[in-house]
Amino acid sequence: MIKRFIASTLIFAAGFALCAAINGKNPVFLAKETFSRPVTVTDQAQKEPQPKVVWEYLSTHSANDLNKLGAQGWELVGISDFVTTSGGYVSSTAYFYFKRAK
Repeated sequence: MIKRFIASTLIFAAGFALCAAINGKNPVFLAKETFSRPVTVTDQAQKEPQPKVVWEYLSTHSANDLNKLGAQGWELVGISDFVTTSGGYVSSTAYFYFKRAK
């Protein structure tokens, strides 16, 4: 149990030091910067309110429309694949779901 704790602590310290090296900061300064100033309610109140975005949605099953829709500002947000069987044959249809701001 002690060995696991020591190993975990060493891994944490190595990751912390690596993070500090990547950011080019002293690990002690990075720790003070990370833990010294918690976010307060006044910090959140000072942020400007974001305007509400209204979305419009579209779905299609034609893969030929994908580039055209992207050029029109539509963003692909999901893909569904519907598989059906009939008389021993299996068919698959993909539906593409898009959104964009109105």
